[in-house]
Amino acid sequence: MSLLQYLRYRGLRKLKSLEAKPLKKRAQEVVARQWLQGQNPLHENPLTTPVMVNLTSFPKRYKHLHLTLKSLLLQDIAPFQLNLWLFRDDIDALPDNVKALTPYGLSIYPVDEDIRSYKKLIPALQQFPDAYHVTADDDIYYRPDWLCQLLLSATTDRILCWRAHRITRYKDGQPKAYRRWEPKTEHRGPSNDLFFTSGGGVLFPPGALDERVTDIQLAQQLAPYADDLWWYMMARLKATPIERVGNNPALVNWPDSREGSLWQFNKSETAGNDVQLHNLIDYFSFKV
Repeated sequence: MSLLQYLRYRGLRKLKSLEAKPLKKRAQEVVARQWLQGQNPLHENPLTTPVMVNLTSFPKRYKHLHLTLKSLLLQDIAPFQLNLWLFRDDIDALPDNVKALTPYGLSIYPVDEDIRSYKKLIPALQQFPDAYHVTADDDIYYRPDWLCQLLLSATTDRILCWRAHRITRYKDGQPKAYRRWEPKTEHRGPSNDLFFTSGGGVLFPPGALDERVTDIQLAQQLAPYADDLWWYMMARLKATPIERVGNNPALVNWPDSREGSLWQFNKSETAGNDVQLHNLIDYFSFKV
């Protein structure tokens, strides 16, 4: 990336961050108002195969969970199924404002083992292997067109994402340290250098990931705190193209929702994404 390209990129990211500030301040109010108005999808899901939107959570993050779920239930495209995958021992702690959403389309599934962030997708792939699966996080406000942008661009042969980092490389092709990648890239791809972030929203068509994707023991052995790296490696092993959709807006997180998050830990060069990525590369003998 030239200096001019870098300055343009940084300027655009700053602009999008500023554009999102008003929404960040009033996102809870927006959800409350839209929820009172009711669900009224504007678009029909073009896919005939079932679509599952999947996320997980745990008690420390339950405070704002109902807000995220409502923003997902208020998407302007239908039909789809919203699945909340929870460790079975955490279900009793769910607040009433989450349980009250089941008549509106929320399905709550118990998971026998607490496999942390892997609960987001592995149980869904095991139980619904033939569906299109979309990932989400429990601490984000999802704009009404979030799912629509993914589904209207969906194909059977590529993974689509709203948000990605671009892997930067040394001259010999080896990836640089994670903290030196191009974050929140504007590149659309398709490209093997697009590292999708599952919380931003990723659409996985049936069969898009290597068949070993549900091997939770191996996943936790190689990448215990980096499920996104596991999904990425499974996509690369299957040679599924990765493409970014949408206009790449800044994410809107709920206030104080970073508790229990691994985002800072995974920037560490000694214990974070870099170590776990090399674990995956070495085990699978695969050049990312």
